[in-house]
Amino acid sequence: MKNFKKTYLKDEYIFLFLGAMIVAVGAFGFSEYSFKKVVKENAEDTFDENIPFLCENGDWIEYPDLENSNQYEKFIGQEKFKYDEEKNVFVSADDKRNFSTDKDYSLFFFIDRDTQVEGYKVREDEIFVRRIKCAGIEADKDVLLGRRKLMNYIRDNINALALEKAPGDNWQVGTFYFATDTDLYVQYETEGSFMEEAPYDSHLWLIRVSDPDKDIPTIRTLAYIQEDAEDSSKNILKQGEDLYRDAKNMTIYEFDDEVNQWVLQ
Repeated sequence: MKNFKKTYLKDEYIFLFLGAMIVAVGAFGFSEYSFKKVVKENAEDTFDENIPFLCENGDWIEYPDLENSNQYEKFIGQEKFKYDEEKNVFVSADDKRNFSTDKDYSLFFFIDRDTQVEGYKVREDEIFVRRIKCAGIEADKDVLLGRRKLMNYIRDNINALALEKAPGDNWQVGTFYFATDTDLYVQYETEGSFMEEAPYDSHLWLIRVSDPDKDIPTIRTLAYIQEDAEDSSKNILKQGEDLYRDAKNMTIYEFDDEVNQWVLQ
């Protein structure tokens, strides 16, 4: 009986030890997988965050290469993408070509932007994007400097420029929507209106700017709109005419506190 008990206990300890080893190896494997997944996701997030800056600089944005890319014909072209929701694909402005890139990345940022594309013809009507850069007004450094100067001026002077006095202490500019070189929407709100306990009070101010290069540009009001917190179709036009209500291709800038400047969206 003693020998049986020793043998049984020995076997039990071996089994428990092997079980613990399996659990440890499994945990290590899962931990390593989770770590690699987090690193990969962080790299993709950083990649996406850098796209606006690369776009503004006119730099190439490079995606992972296509497997066996040397067997495909190269493609170079000027393109403006749009997104086909029914087919869930990016297509050229003339609907003649579909565009894709590595499955872990997206081309959404480049919708309705003038771009230069280099890649491969997977098929005659399907292009794999290897790299891309902005080739439109967003990448014009003189335009960008002028816009940032104008945006900073409006942000710094919004309390004096706004058509109504802020119900609280101050107005705060959130977003700029450029419809043309001279016409733009300024979205501003009361400080703290993004907080749940504060009442939502946001406005869209459509303006036309003359002499934007001057220290004090000439600003004319085209429309003044009270925004609805939930439904933009319920916005209230308080003054003028909302000329670009249905426009889809506006250039958008929001302020990034980390880099302390207005950043392309």
